[in-house]
Amino acid sequence: PRQGGNAVSDDRENLRLMLADMKRAPVEFRPTNFWERGLQPILEDVEAHGFETFRAHRSARGFYVPGYARPEYQAHRDRIERILGLLPDRRAHSVRWRLDGRQLAWSDSRLVAATDVPGGLDVASVSQSSVGGGELHQVRGRTVTRSLLNYLRGITLLKSVVDTSDLTSALEIGGGYGTLGEIFLKARPDDGFFVNVDIPPVAAVSTYYLSEVFGREAVLGYAESRELDVLDLNALRDRYRAIVLCPWQLPAVTGRLDLFANFMSFQEMEPAVVARYCELVEPLTARYVLLRNSATASSGWRPGNSAFSSRSGPTSSSSSSARSKNVPATRSSTVTRALIVRFDPRWWSSSAADTTEACT
Repeated sequence: PRQGGNAVSDDRENLRLMLADMKRAPVEFRPTNFWERGLQPILEDVEAHGFETFRAHRSARGFYVPGYARPEYQAHRDRIERILGLLPDRRAHSVRWRLDGRQLAWSDSRLVAATDVPGGLDVASVSQSSVGGGELHQVRGRTVTRSLLNYLRGITLLKSVVDTSDLTSALEIGGGYGTLGEIFLKARPDDGFFVNVDIPPVAAVSTYYLSEVFGREAVLGYAESRELDVLDLNALRDRYRAIVLCPWQLPAVTGRLDLFANFMSFQEMEPAVVARYCELVEPLTARYVLLRNSATASSGWRPGNSAFSSRSGPTSSSSSSARSKNVPATRSSTVTRALIVRFDPRWWSSSAADTTEACT
């Protein structure tokens, strides 16, 4: 495991290597159309403000750090606060409660508490770290963010359907800055293991975040993993608690993990890209798949029309009115679904078209 060195220079070198290698990576592993628009603004914010305040970066709030606060409040906070100062205290508090996101944070926190079940993965007291700054809310003694509560809503749904008491490892594609990993490693402090696969610069941000929360020696970064011809998860989990990879490294990964998760990431990819990821994830997934994505009506997806839900096997599907990432609205109507699957490789079709339908 890596030790010592200058953390700031390590993080920037990690990002530099990712970006250089991405230029040589197969097209299917480079940023999709959606993310091509966000790449440069995110890089500019990291360069100007550093990793230390990434959750407060304007580009981050638009692409990979969802928040509850109203955009106009974030943009004009000082001016709005001066106006609120002219109102009676109770009225000012009521308005601020809605503008700064606390109302929604409390609402989602109550939903998580109401849907959690005893036993299994213990997430009842997991708090979000303050690393990275940005929007944080205090709810009943714990620090929460929209990212944290988005994932906890999915995990409590998973817990309501399957026994998660021995769930110790997870793989996520498009895991953003690493919130699911933080939840998993805090809920399983002794044997938890998490792998996040994402494109740069977000993969570099995730490496920074998880390293700051759990220690640099606990996280395998890109600078160390890029030279490995084989990424044996069974061997690596003996040395690390978390691994952050770039997409073009997936073909070199071997081993199996309990859970594969994708939260609001496949929805940002073209179908052929999703199909390729499904192909690579299949041999790595031992037990469960947990998805939460929005599909446009024009894609042909309808409730009950998923390849997963139409094939035999224990499946639980739940509609959700969950607010998704802060992404531009599309002209097509959207529906958000949370889907849990007890994984069986026979359900994955060798047909790319079927596989894409299954994963979207």
